[in-house]
Amino acid sequence: MPYVIGCVLLCFAAMFNRGRFIAPIVITLFTYWFIRTRLQSPLSQPDIQSLFVGLNILFCFQLLFSALMPEKGLMTRFGCSFLLILGAGDLLLWFWGDSNFWMSILQDIDLPEYISFDDHYWLNSLVLLSHSFTLLVLSLMAIWRRTAAEFALLLCWLVGFVVFVDFASAEVSSLGFSGLLIALFILFQQSNYQVTYMDALTGIPSRRSMEDYLPTLGKRYAIAMLDVDHFKKFNDTYGHDVGDQVLKMVASRINQVAGGGKAFRYGGEEFMVIFNRSDASACYVYLEAVRESIQHYQMTLRGDDRDLDKTKGKEKRGDKGSALKTISVTISIGIANASVGLSIKEVVKLADENLYKAKQSGRNCTVRPSDTSNAI
Repeated sequence: MPYVIGCVLLCFAAMFNRGRFIAPIVITLFTYWFIRTRLQSPLSQPDIQSLFVGLNILFCFQLLFSALMPEKGLMTRFGCSFLLILGAGDLLLWFWGDSNFWMSILQDIDLPEYISFDDHYWLNSLVLLSHSFTLLVLSLMAIWRRTAAEFALLLCWLVGFVVFVDFASAEVSSLGFSGLLIALFILFQQSNYQVTYMDALTGIPSRRSMEDYLPTLGKRYAIAMLDVDHFKKFNDTYGHDVGDQVLKMVASRINQVAGGGKAFRYGGEEFMVIFNRSDASACYVYLEAVRESIQHYQMTLRGDDRDLDKTKGKEKRGDKGSALKTISVTISIGIANASVGLSIKEVVKLADENLYKAKQSGRNCTVRPSDTSNAI
């Protein structure tokens, strides 16, 4: 079962060119294969114990190596080198894991007197130290990066550690690694969902997600189109980096809309909010609250001469006499209601037309189906 699930996972990861996500799959499959082929004899034998300790160290090293390597894709020179290094470690263990030199080193290693594993004699201080250090590094990387690949490596370590600690139990490796690969498949699907349906810049659902959500609406709903006013001029004046920060801020405020609204990035500086089982009159107050929160939000622009020291920079920002410049942006909103005989595309088009009316009315306003002008 681990081989079947692992091969399916490898195919999926290769299709999406995810090098770092392939690492825990490859490590898991080799570890399971090595256990089934080389570690089926009693661990009390010196050569088998030597292979067991070597497998633990290699398992931890490969996880650490995978965690510290950046994602460069699989079908690249870097990706191929990455897999070659993992394979080189596997070959090293296979041919020299039970060598006399390695066994002589292990004979001098034992647990401290205050630590006792009488029922798990195969664990020594080198094994425990390797796993402890691996847990520390993988946990820090998962907290820092917070990606599916980091959580996959941490989960791989956890299952592997349980297997090694409870090594004497029957079929522990088959059950443990089969469950691990299923969990990795779930993580991989979650990661693909984030890539496919979430906007990379703003972190809110993307247009692809919106297109899948629209057909699920009932007969009663309202659609709002939102657009950042004068965004092109703003981008030309302050640069694309500041423009990206503006889009992130606007998206975060829109994503907090109340009343059951679901926010999406439609494209560029345009956003959409969908209120299922609601109408324009009911959601108007919630959209106005979002518009006003964006209007009153002040963004601070740092100059090129800003202090790189965080403490000094914070003191400078707190200085009322500093010459830091603040800017604000506004948005325009158009709302449309579902109606008998109108398709979803036609409702979206009506919302876009009301957005255009909001622009003509002076911007920074919300236009409902019954409005002729709502200029602020």
